[in-house]
Amino acid sequence: MIDREAVQQLRAELSELQPPVLSLYIEVDPTRPENERRAWVLRARNAVKALAAPVEIEQAVLTALEAEIAPEARTLALFAAVPATERKGATVAVTRLPLHINLPLVDIRNGRVEARWGEPYIAPLIYALDQYERTAVVWLRGEGWRFFEVFLGEIVEHTDVFRSVEADLWQQVTQFDPRRLREALRAQAMGNRDRFARRMENIAVRYLQRLAELTERALDHLRVRRLVLLGREEATKQFADLLPRSVRQMIVAHVADLPHPDAAPAHVLAKVMPVLEQVEQTHEQSLLEQVVRQPGVWGVDPTLNALQEGRLSLLIAPWYLDAQVWMTPEGLLAASREQAVLLAPDSDPQPVALRDVLVDACAAFATRLEFVTGAAQERLIRDFNGLAGIFRW
Repeated sequence: MIDREAVQQLRAELSELQPPVLSLYIEVDPTRPENERRAWVLRARNAVKALAAPVEIEQAVLTALEAEIAPEARTLALFAAVPATERKGATVAVTRLPLHINLPLVDIRNGRVEARWGEPYIAPLIYALDQYERTAVVWLRGEGWRFFEVFLGEIVEHTDVFRSVEADLWQQVTQFDPRRLREALRAQAMGNRDRFARRMENIAVRYLQRLAELTERALDHLRVRRLVLLGREEATKQFADLLPRSVRQMIVAHVADLPHPDAAPAHVLAKVMPVLEQVEQTHEQSLLEQVVRQPGVWGVDPTLNALQEGRLSLLIAPWYLDAQVWMTPEGLLAASREQAVLLAPDSDPQPVALRDVLVDACAAFATRLEFVTGAAQERLIRDFNGLAGIFRW
């Protein structure tokens, strides 16, 4: 899994790439019929050859493609450049990153392959690293718990995260043995079932309270802001009630239990991912509803104007962004050449792909960028003319 340290290291490595760089994004999702028998390799080879990059760069990338497996990835990103060195014969450095997600800002007209030669094209990757939410999953099993983190379509189980944030409390929780306690209390109760049940309930609640404390500290330690509770409905609801309000607000879903308490992390991921995707789709639709209620702004020109006036807190764009806009020499954007000339008289605006400039434009005006997919994307294109925004005030 790509943890926060790996994200920082990757960002640093990409920022150090000196142009010209060959940037390549390929959809390699093996579940798509068009990718059967590694058909994506041919599409990628053709895209690379069309760039007319130096022979050594092209050959290094093609060699990397032939050796690539990435059997479970959906997207493969490759970056190739000659190291910044004066040594003769310096070898081409190829950075590869298989991802378990699809990326926005990638041209779908070319067989979902994006190939560029020149400035490093890292906007799709940086967007994913910055915008995808990390999610914690607490699995409340009948005889214990397990803690997972989900990010960029991958999952990792943290077996000692609680120990790192609160060792003493972690030890109390891990030493909790329901079977041993039941046997001891049943002997003490001497046939008094009500007394036995009450004592077991009190012990279980104290256990869950300690686990709730650990969960709060672990979420803060990992800087996670979304939480999924997995398990029997009554168990997840009881646990949620014991969490502080700030943590309860992070809960995005309660997911039904898995049949096997020792299920592999991959099975946990398969269980929670459809729920997380539904959560995201609901969130995207709620953003469009907010545009209507505020009211916000929509349409390419009105939205870009509001963005460049510094009035937008959020800009909403379709995942498959295939619009062309015009850019003035000063960097101002407009949907038409005529409108661009009005923004900068006596200038000579040039056509650019909106997906090439939108991330930087939003960053320049401290505006959050949100891409929407599926039904929300269709609605954005149909009812909002392809682009929308939410005002700061």
